[in-house]
Amino acid sequence: GANLAVCNPDPLPILLKLKIIDSPWQGTVIGRNEIWLVHQRVAELGGHLRTGLEDAFYLPDETKADSNGPLIEKLAEYARNAGREVASPQEARGMLGLNPLEAATAF
Repeated sequence: GANLAVCNPDPLPILLKLKIIDSPWQGTVIGRNEIWLVHQRVAELGGHLRTGLEDAFYLPDETKADSNGPLIEKLAEYARNAGREVASPQEARGMLGLNPLEAATAF
């Protein structure tokens, strides 16, 4: 109940009007099941998606995640629901203006 007012996706379109044009953005949402509506809306509005056990222990159905994997899988699902695809590590680095990773050298 009370956290739903804090984790509310409704202000996102208004906030996007205030950001610098073409700057990347993401939602950093911490909580339980109330965060997932915000994550889906961020996906729909083109924001970067991020999660991890540092932000949430529970999936939308209140199942406790035992690692970051199920949380990331849920965000990938949300991206696809919004008509987006998950970026590869190289694509993500390019979007952020970072140099490509070079292949690791075996010693």
